[in-house]
Amino acid sequence: MKKKSVTSLLILALLIQLVLNMAHPVTPVLIRSLGLPSIMFGIFFASMSLGNFFFSPIWGGLSDTKGRVKFLVLGLFGYGVSQLGFGFATNPILIVIFRILGGAFVTSYLTVSLAYLTDITTKDNRLKIMSYYAAVTTIGGSLGSLLGGILGNTNYKVTFVWQFILAVILSLALYLVLEETIQKKKIKANIKLNTFSFSKYKDLLNKNLLVVMILIMMFFFSSTSYNSSINYYIESILNLPPTFNGVFLSIAGMVGFLANIIITPIIGKKFTKEVSFKYITLILTLSMMLVGLSKNLVIFFGAIILFVAVASVYVPVQQNIVSTLAKENYGTLMGLQNSAKAVGMVIGSLFAGAIFDFGEKLPFIASAIMLLIGFVILMKVKIEVE
Repeated sequence: MKKKSVTSLLILALLIQLVLNMAHPVTPVLIRSLGLPSIMFGIFFASMSLGNFFFSPIWGGLSDTKGRVKFLVLGLFGYGVSQLGFGFATNPILIVIFRILGGAFVTSYLTVSLAYLTDITTKDNRLKIMSYYAAVTTIGGSLGSLLGGILGNTNYKVTFVWQFILAVILSLALYLVLEETIQKKKIKANIKLNTFSFSKYKDLLNKNLLVVMILIMMFFFSSTSYNSSINYYIESILNLPPTFNGVFLSIAGMVGFLANIIITPIIGKKFTKEVSFKYITLILTLSMMLVGLSKNLVIFFGAIILFVAVASVYVPVQQNIVSTLAKENYGTLMGLQNSAKAVGMVIGSLFAGAIFDFGEKLPFIASAIMLLIGFVILMKVKIEVE
């Protein structure tokens, strides 16, 4: 029976995030097996983010008028197909095309799932539910990294096959389980490519939202600079196998899960949104600086775990601020948020790929510097949140 259930959405989000993260541990193996230069890991990541950027506002706007569930299903199914192409293609140009398609489709699921969550929560319980959502996606991502590393330990293509199969199964589950939250509006589809024009968002964006969107771009520049480099660093510089990569990422994800369940509710009660946003950014800066500068492996991996844990708390706090500042059109605004995220991801991944050969820890140091700039902005600019 279909229902508007937070529990159903959270269970599905956990499983879907598992599927979305399966390929991460084996992507460096794919790049090496094809004899591609290290800069390609930045280009492949940026290609997916480019698809995110262009299609986030389209899916978000369409879901506000045409319904949420169909775009959740479309996003996950399309992503599964594009990942199959990514895993089996051997031509770099074809891989880039599949990565752009993957980004275009997956952002439909990512954007609309947040809008769906906003639809079925209230202002009073939204931070708590979003912290649960962030927690289950964190644990799902960590389990996906673990599973992907194990499946692809001898042949990376096995991981991509299973990723496709599970994406198809979960697409069907989304359709069968979730009830629609939007009454279809009889509006002609003049969203079209007009959605690419951001002038339509001027009525939604105020000073507070604009500052938050800039901070989102900066955070995802930093997290992507880290994310797109860490797998390659662990395998190519530390010479550790995909299985270790998957296990470590799963441990970091577990810590992130616990941080969301335990710390985020406490932060919501003890501190204002602005204060928590500010000091979470500071902790992220310090932990990433340790990753970039430490030569001790224990400190290096410990700082990564701290960064992942605090980043998992940062995301629901940031999403709660955006949804609080938004008065309506949640799908459209979540699409704009994902576009801001994608800009940071494109620049972060390309920058990390370009500087990796000049110093394998430079992407982490650049990440820390960008977070520090974000912290300075938060110290200088007051974000007024109700």
